[in-house]
Amino acid sequence: MGEFLELDGSYGEGGGQIVRTALFLSTLLQVPVRIYNIRAKREKPGLKRQHLNIVKLLKRFAKAKVKGDELGSIELEYKPQKLKPGYYEVNFDTAGSIPLFLQTILPLSLFVPGEVVIKVIGGTDVPKSPTIDWVRFVFLHYIYKVPEFIRLEVLKRGFYPAGGGIVQLSVRNKLEKQPENLQEVKEYLKDKVNLYRTERGEIRKIHVFSVAHEELRERKVAERQAKGAIEALKNLGYPEPEVYRQYANANSIGTSITIWLEDTKGNVLGADNLGKKGKLAEVVGAEAVKKLHEDWSSGATVDRHLADHLIPLMALVGGEIRVPQFTGHLLTNIWVCEQFLGKIFEVDEKEKIVRTQGIS
Repeated sequence: MGEFLELDGSYGEGGGQIVRTALFLSTLLQVPVRIYNIRAKREKPGLKRQHLNIVKLLKRFAKAKVKGDELGSIELEYKPQKLKPGYYEVNFDTAGSIPLFLQTILPLSLFVPGEVVIKVIGGTDVPKSPTIDWVRFVFLHYIYKVPEFIRLEVLKRGFYPAGGGIVQLSVRNKLEKQPENLQEVKEYLKDKVNLYRTERGEIRKIHVFSVAHEELRERKVAERQAKGAIEALKNLGYPEPEVYRQYANANSIGTSITIWLEDTKGNVLGADNLGKKGKLAEVVGAEAVKKLHEDWSSGATVDRHLADHLIPLMALVGGEIRVPQFTGHLLTNIWVCEQFLGKIFEVDEKEKIVRTQGIS
């Protein structure tokens, strides 16, 4: 399979983030990669279904040649080719996280010549993952100017444990061919992605998006989650939010709430939370506000999920962000990018700033 960039999957916090970021950069930069010791420090080491779902798509989407793509495999060899436009469908058969799948696939879709539609069946609102609404209303804000057209639709909700949610990503790019090298990547993204964000403005708007299964309508669970969030925001001195409530049919009963704020400098920070049996809906809403408040009151310009999503893009175009906290996750993500691109990041732990000029 030729020469591979070797990555130790147990480095740092040694989680699935290494796999997701490596697959994105490997595919975009056309650098074959071999990841070993995958999730070696975890209770159940090796590849999880969520990683295999990404690989399953990339075997078609990027005509990738792959070895080791099995459940529990601690080594993966991955050799991508060019991204192909077209229609793709991936069924997780579980409540695997669609948002974490999109962490790799969504940025890659921005570099496809022409149009691509990707339909994914899995979990939209599941534990240990951002909600799909966080992806739609927070992450998309930073990249929507890159393509000619982009839409991320939730056709059906998928809660844990049954999943069965359906999300469709549709993208049309003004590209005749996939960028051939780092310079072409940087040129293509120039003026479309601004990740120099250390300044904050005043809060311009706050949004609350509360979702519950149709069977919880009688108990007004979506309204009560929203109410818990509204009261918590008011108690902390935030402006009154715009509120959206939704009841959805899904294969499992569940709820979620996503909250995001926009400031006058164009920063968007979000937080989310999931309902669970025995937890008051009002508490679910209040807990989401607590997360957002922790991140905003830290002086950050990005939220805890967003830092991880933006680091690989910063590696390509440059940027400077103020993070809520330095986590093992974040530092490991920087390390993965630097294995591909060299020592390009500067970390100021005192000021909580991550900066890079990106590739030169």
